[in-house]
Amino acid sequence: MLTLTPEALSYAHEKGNSLYLEYIVVQGCCIHYQPGPTIRFGTPHAPEKYWQERIEGVTIYIPYDLPDIPLAINLDTFMGFKRLIVEGWRHA
Repeated sequence: MLTLTPEALSYAHEKGNSLYLEYIVVQGCCIHYQPGPTIRFGTPHAPEKYWQERIEGVTIYIPYDLPDIPLAINLDTFMGFKRLIVEGWRHA
């Protein structure tokens, strides 16, 4: 389940109404590390690895391998810079 805060929704509309979650799993002989997903604007390079969800006019591409946990997209600001962040992430 994915939700957008009103601030994040407004910012997504300003940036073109399309974003995707980039999710990387790092695996090696001794580690299995899953950093939280990051948010990018636009469409993913490999759209066949994503499913689409439309939330209040914003198209969101979500990776098929993203764990099914409740996540919220929120707007973070620091010294005038804005970015979207994912809240509620935990390792699966």
